[in-house]
Amino acid sequence: MSEPGVQGSGTPPLASGTCDRTATNAATLASQWSAATAGQTICLATGSYGTFTAGTKPGVVTVKPQSGATATLAVRFNGANNVRLEGLTITSAALLGSTRDVTITGSRFTGAATIDGVANSNILFDGNTHLDINAPTGSTPARIHLPYSSSTHSGVTIQNSRFEGGDADGIQTGVAVNILNNQFKDILENGPNHTDSIQLLGAPGAVVRGNYFLNCATGIVAYDGVERAVIEDNVLDLRGRPWAIELYSDDGSIVRHNTLQYGACDWNLPCGIIDITRKTADDVGQGTVIVDNVATEISVSNGSTVAERHHNLLRRDAQSGELTGAPVFVGGANPTDRSGFRLATGSPGKGAASDGTDVGIR
Repeated sequence: MSEPGVQGSGTPPLASGTCDRTATNAATLASQWSAATAGQTICLATGSYGTFTAGTKPGVVTVKPQSGATATLAVRFNGANNVRLEGLTITSAALLGSTRDVTITGSRFTGAATIDGVANSNILFDGNTHLDINAPTGSTPARIHLPYSSSTHSGVTIQNSRFEGGDADGIQTGVAVNILNNQFKDILENGPNHTDSIQLLGAPGAVVRGNYFLNCATGIVAYDGVERAVIEDNVLDLRGRPWAIELYSDDGSIVRHNTLQYGACDWNLPCGIIDITRKTADDVGQGTVIVDNVATEISVSNGSTVAERHHNLLRRDAQSGELTGAPVFVGGANPTDRSGFRLATGSPGKGAASDGTDVGIR
């Protein structure tokens, strides 16, 4: 497997072409959108543009600021398609129903995004920032929130973005979504809010891959059940809960090639534990596969079981087919970026994974 891209760079893909149309306020944006044809770009002067609803087009139309301008708007799409938003400040977003073929890239979110009711939607959030966002009581519970709507894959991908500061959850999803190569940093609890970097609520078929978690209250959690998620090649360097990956009442998820950093966490417990368990009132977990990870230990409790557990490098309580030892990282004892967590030559677990690669991130 190739090395994932730079985590959380906030750097958008190459900008779309020249400005075919211009707008200076919400009214002219609406009229220019109506008149735009496939492949055209609408450029915005500095200012606030209210709530942009877009609509349907036979091909992609791009909306972005003029060179050097700062354009701010809210997004509410319900059935919009073939829209590309680039380099904007977005105060809130709702992508609903039959909305599809939407890209939001290189933009700064100052409020929450809700994606609800979409299926196989080809919605892409790429290279955005979600910084210092808090969650007042009664508000949307996460910076990106996907309520449960169906077992069909949402078609949503969230990648190459930064979720930092504040006490709102990073991503909370009840449907399948691809969460790839993002950075979650300094997402900590403040007051009554329980704050998670990524919370899976069932989310059948979700993919969480190549992400970097640094100094967050939690990492990847599923307290109310999860089904067939793939969790791989993530680095979790936490300072809060000792359980960096927590799967309650799991049904058939795969946890592989993750690296969980050791250290001092809450309740005088070490960081870096993979936890497979359940709430007393919920079903036992079964069918989980846990292979090729670097972790402190693996905890399986409250009647939950795993289907496979082998080729993990653990500091304690290793079972048959697992390694005991402390990893040696190319970035030293406390790497400062994701790539530094790859195993150094001579480290336990080097070349010892079940697929012939290194244990931990690839």
